Parts: sequence; C-alpha cells; structure tokens
Amino acid sequence: MRIIGFRYIRRQRIVIFIIILVLSSMLFSIMAFSLLGFYKGFSAYLGEGKDIVVVYDRKSSTPFTGLIPVYLVGNLSSIKGVIATSPEIIVPCLLKNESVFLRGVIPEKFVKLNQLVIIKGSMLELEDLNSVIVGRRIAERLNLKLGEKVLVLSVLVNRYLELQVKGIFVSGSVIDDEIIAPLYVGQWLRGTDYNYVTVIRVKIDGSIVKPSTIFEAITMKSSETGSSGGGRLPEGFVVSLSRVGFNIEDIGVNEAQKFMESYLNKYGVTRESLIVLSVMVFLLSSAAIVIASKTILIQHKGEVSILRSIGVSKKLLKKDLLIKLLFWSLIASSIGIILGVTILTIMQENGFLQVLSHTVPIQLDPLVIILDFVLVFILILVMVLRSELE
Repeated sequence: MRIIGFRYIRRQRIVIFIIILVLSSMLFSIMAFSLLGFYKGFSAYLGEGKDIVVVYDRKSSTPFTGLIPVYLVGNLSSIKGVIATSPEIIVPCLLKNESVFLRGVIPEKFVKLNQLVIIKGSMLELEDLNSVIVGRRIAERLNLKLGEKVLVLSVLVNRYLELQVKGIFVSGSVIDDEIIAPLYVGQWLRGTDYNYVTVIRVKIDGSIVKPSTIFEAITMKSSETGSSGGGRLPEGFVVSLSRVGFNIEDIGVNEAQKFMESYLNKYGVTRESLIVLSVMVFLLSSAAIVIASKTILIQHKGEVSILRSIGVSKKLLKKDLLIKLLFWSLIASSIGIILGVTILTIMQENGFLQVLSHTVPIQLDPLVIILDFVLVFILILVMVLRSELE
C-alpha cells in the first residue's frame, strides 16, 4: 500500500522542527569550519606542499622563538635540487597597541617562496632599513596608509623602531596579516645578532632532493669543522657574518606543513580531534532535535491513528515518516551550513576571526558537510524507529 503521496504531515507544524535543525547545523558548521580553519592556517604558516622544507631549532618550544645560524643558507644553496632559500626571523611586536608579527627577510629570496603582489607603493629592498611593507589585511585592520611612519615595539626585548610603510601587498596567504621588513630590522627587534634567524625555508625539487638529504648535508658540513660549523657565507648580505658554533642535534629539517603540525600535535590538536570536538557540540544540541521529532509525531497523532485504522502497517508508516522528515532535514541542514559559512565570512571580514594575530581562513571541509547530514539522519532514524505510532 503506497502512502508516499498522501499529505498527512502539515507544513505549518514542521516549522519548529526545521528551525531547530537549522540552528544545530549552523552551530556545528561554525565550530567545525572555524576550528579546521585555524588548523589549516597554522599548519600552512610557513608554506604548503612537500616542496617547502624548513630548517629549524629543535629546542624551541614554539615555531616563532627558535634561533639557528644564518650562514647555513650558503651550504643549503649549494645542494643539487635546492631551488631557493629564505632565511627569516619572526618577531612578535606591538603596533598601534595591537599585536602583530613582523617577519624579517631578504626580499629577493623571500619572493621566490611567496609570491607578493604590490597593490600600493613599491617592493621592499634589503637596504631599506627604515621601511617595511604590510599585508592588505593588517593595513585595513590598523588603518595603515602608504608613506605613514609607524612605531613598532618588540615584545621579546626592550627595543623599538620607527618604520615607514613603503608598500601594501597581497599574497593570498596568512602573510597578509604580517609586516615584512629587511632581515636586519627583524634581527635587531628580536634582540639577536646578525648571525641568527628563526628558520630557513627551502624550496626544493622533490624529485632530486629530500628533507633527509638536506639534513645530511648540514651534518656533513658540521662534522668537517667540528663544533665551529663550516661552509661558505650566503650571498647578498650587507653585513659580515661569522661561522657560529652549533650542535647538529639542535638542528631539525622537515616539510613546512609537517613542521607546524608537529607543534599542534604536541598539545593533542589534530584535524581529527577538532572534528570530534565539533561533533560533541552537535550532539549536545541533539536533544533539541529529538524533542522536535517527538513533537512532530505527537502533533500528527490523529492523522497517524486514522492511517493505522484503515490498515496501514507500522513499518510502512515509519518508512513514510522517515522519508518525509529526512527531506525537510536535508533542506534545514543545508540552510544551517550556508548560514554558518555566511556568519564566519562576516566575522572574518570584520577582523573578529583571528588567532595569534592572523586571520583564520574558512576551511570548507567536505567531511564536515557529510558528517552534518549523517548525524541528522541517524538522530531522525533512531527517533522514528523507536516511536510506537499507535
């Protein structure tokens, strides 16, 4: 007996059910997309893909506080398969009473790893010791103008500099929230001498060289000269450098993304754990979905009784109810996800979605969308199957 086309569920009575599903899906999507966005943004901070490798300080408790000898750049540049190297020093600072990150770089080396498009002003040069370029997002957030002089205060040491905004750039990455300065400016604000940087980023041809090969080359150079290190000095430096000593045990080499993920994993923050956390938030709101489903059945008790009295079996009736409720739940969940993404986009554009002074990218993970639909389906399925329908 077919009853699929029989309209015994009134649409007016299903409004509350839809609203609850919309709110639950919206909350779940906001939580999941923002948490995964944070994970993606942090893990991609130094680059994405297997072609970007980082040489770093193993002793450092954060990716922003390590120090390694800058002269290692000269050794790395001579390795076959290395396309470009970029020594960088990352400094947490204050600008207009707002926390920002200043990244000291050698501009001509840095742009080989990160493509910058100057939308106002001009590109930075290594000799521009009184100038910086700023990302579009930080320029908008702090209302920075081309040619403006700004006072940058270091957080790590008692130092500050007055620097002029030479250009505003767009990179399409987290760097749009940073200040880019000449390497020497960053080193001075960091409180270290010109022999050290935070990390050395290396772009490689993966078919020729691997991260392990780079580490072996550093180890070999270190063993050649004992504790004093060795190798030629990097080209393009204005100041003279020394071959400072280091322990090879303190030097790490890894793919940029895996390097950043290792810090997150150290504290139990993984992509899977963030999704589980979002699912737990959704399940906390599942009581409302169950109550709404029960309410739908109670409101249609009269119609259900009539159908049962004319010979409609419980199995057929439950099947029909499930199909009808799942249809509305699919619509409601879709609306909730769209609203969640819209809210996150508005928050992002207005600077409310930030972690460590960087805008959190919205990560539209298909797994989150599928999970939302699956969880709603399971809840409604259990509710309908457990109903008596007398």
